[in-house]
Amino acid sequence: MTKIQVLLFTLLLTGGINLSRASSSSAFFDKSQSIEVMTWNVENLFDTLHDEGKNDWTFLPSNTPGKNEECAKITNRRYREECFETDWDDEKLDLKLEQIKEVLTRDRSYLPDVLALSEIENENVISLLANKVGYSNFTVSNSPDERGVDLALLWNDQKLKMVSRREHVIKSKALEGRPTRNILEVEFLVNGKEPLTVFVNHWPSQGNKNESRIDAAKTLMKRVKKIRRKNKKMAIVATGDFNVITTNRPDPFYSVVEKKGLIDVHGLFMKSKDIDDSVKSSYPLGTYFYGRNIDRFFISKNLTDGSGLDLELKTYRIHAPKFMTTTYEYTDDTENHYGSIVMGTPKRCKHVASSPASAGYSDHFPVVMKLKY
Repeated sequence: MTKIQVLLFTLLLTGGINLSRASSSSAFFDKSQSIEVMTWNVENLFDTLHDEGKNDWTFLPSNTPGKNEECAKITNRRYREECFETDWDDEKLDLKLEQIKEVLTRDRSYLPDVLALSEIENENVISLLANKVGYSNFTVSNSPDERGVDLALLWNDQKLKMVSRREHVIKSKALEGRPTRNILEVEFLVNGKEPLTVFVNHWPSQGNKNESRIDAAKTLMKRVKKIRRKNKKMAIVATGDFNVITTNRPDPFYSVVEKKGLIDVHGLFMKSKDIDDSVKSSYPLGTYFYGRNIDRFFISKNLTDGSGLDLELKTYRIHAPKFMTTTYEYTDDTENHYGSIVMGTPKRCKHVASSPASAGYSDHFPVVMKLKY
């Protein structure tokens, strides 16, 4: 283990990393009496170093010792070709970081006060992103996921002070020996007095049995129940990429998360009579490339009671600026949708690209909301 790795490991154990800068990052944040929360799956944000014991070979430089041999072992043809073709060097990583920065800053006047990211590799790559964008505080999960995919939370320490953090392992027989991402939990004090706990999720994909997502939902809600029993004033936000689609039965949202007391902000927004229908209809078909709303916010009921920390419902949106969208045509004649053209889909990341014009951003749109205090 190198000196840098030892340092990062030590920082991870302490629960967070603070990066010092000559100029305060607070200049990039909104000064109003609210916090903006954003969740975003940034699509394979990996560094260029091999993490021992992890299958991160696709996102490594082509000249990395052992990469070709590991790529050759991949049985899925598409993923095998992607592994061979992707020369993930420092230049491409920096381009990816710049693309993420563009989404966070272009057409926006300030950074989210709380930024929940999924599909990131480790604390090393998040430290690079934090430096580039302007965050001084972040924490990263350390999951058993075989690819090394993890979660991160970055925040504005002018408004939020971290109280504690922990992780929750999702145990499910349905995973069949393939471990998934932990749930990352971080407790904050907002404005020095309002308690808030944020859960960042990245549940098992649709390639896994639905039972695995049910078990993830139960893991989340078991912890929520314990927190609320201890402190009824605690506000809860559960966010991230839940990988739940409308055909899942039983539905992990309805049968577990909402049944156990959390509220779906997207559903609340769409049912609200105070939101004009033209606004609702202007939103994308979903947060994910294939038109699915799998990125969500779930909140505790005390965030809708009009006192203390409280949801500003009209601020909820799927952040899909034009520069981040594209038009997709189904050209494979073996697909049921052959010939169909879908407008306004996420401009997904092309990790082989070497220019901003072709690099794209992510196969997910960010989702945003504000909590006032």
